[in-house]
Amino acid sequence: MRGNMDRVMECTSSNFDGIIALMDPSRSWVSKWNHLEAYYPGIYASYVSGRIPEDVEDMLVEHGVTYYPKDGTQDD
Repeated sequence: MRGNMDRVMECTSSNFDGIIALMDPSRSWVSKWNHLEAYYPGIYASYVSGRIPEDVEDMLVEHGVTYYPKDGTQDD
């Protein structure tokens, strides 16, 4: 997505509820519960309205990345 502002806008939402702050994702039970243990330290939304585009989901699968939607459409 680097250098592609259109793609960034498609995959970013300002409509979210709740935040998760991670300092050490590999050791945090919150990150494990939210499937974030492989993420970088930072602040993440706990619920996001909407989903990323289907072609982006397909690209993640092709790269071996499991996508966990944060819009409530998939049980955790």
